[in-house]
Amino acid sequence: MKVENGLWTQGGGAACPSFVRALGDRDLGRACACFAREGCLVTPDGTAIRGRERIRPLLAQLIARRTQIEVELSSVLASGDTALASERWTIRCDGVEGSRFTQAANPIMVLRRLGTEWKLEIAALWGWGDIRPQAGGGGAG
Repeated sequence: MKVENGLWTQGGGAACPSFVRALGDRDLGRACACFAREGCLVTPDGTAIRGRERIRPLLAQLIARRTQIEVELSSVLASGDTALASERWTIRCDGVEGSRFTQAANPIMVLRRLGTEWKLEIAALWGWGDIRPQAGGGGAG
């Protein structure tokens, strides 16, 4: 897959390296700009926050906690102007009383090409629950 800009890298890189870099650089404007205007961020408790301006305060909290993300694994499936990315992250950030803590995360992201740029349309940065097939649930077959 050929991608024209720096939002996306091929191979083992992050699906959205500019987002990871912006958080690490503590650059709120760049982190917000990685989201589509009407993008959606899913919080760790499953709350969906819609719209770049509503996402901004949550990203500000991550930046205030000096969040650093290491992308360990990235898998992207694209079709046309839409892509689904699944990654494995190690997240390090400030905890209580000056401590640092580390957390593993399995984010799932939907990206959409808007013009020449890929933007985060949906970002479940801490994963999307424990999805399991339901017994007797109408699966294909």
